[in-house]
Amino acid sequence: MKNVEIFWTPFALSRLDEIFDFISDKAQSIIPASKQIIRIIERTDQLIHFPESGQKELLLQEIGQDSRYLVEGNYKIIYEFYKNQNLIIVTDIFHTKQNPKKLLKNS
Repeated sequence: MKNVEIFWTPFALSRLDEIFDFISDKAQSIIPASKQIIRIIERTDQLIHFPESGQKELLLQEIGQDSRYLVEGNYKIIYEFYKNQNLIIVTDIFHTKQNPKKLLKNS
């Protein structure tokens, strides 16, 4: 299989911005915020060679979405894999301590 391309939706990118702002405000430093964002982004690198390595997101299956997720720290990286196009679309970054029903509202 050819390596897949990873695309981040504007919504997923805005979630990264929110995470960065939250962590940098809480820590009063951009250093831990930058490190967390880098870890989240680098976590998706495995999808280039193993696009189906994430577990299926059961909550989103209930509404007909075939999403998967990876976990990095306290964050779920929600993505969809389009096999025919060799494409991964990262759709959301979700803090695991949030109410899971919020994930349905964002989809």
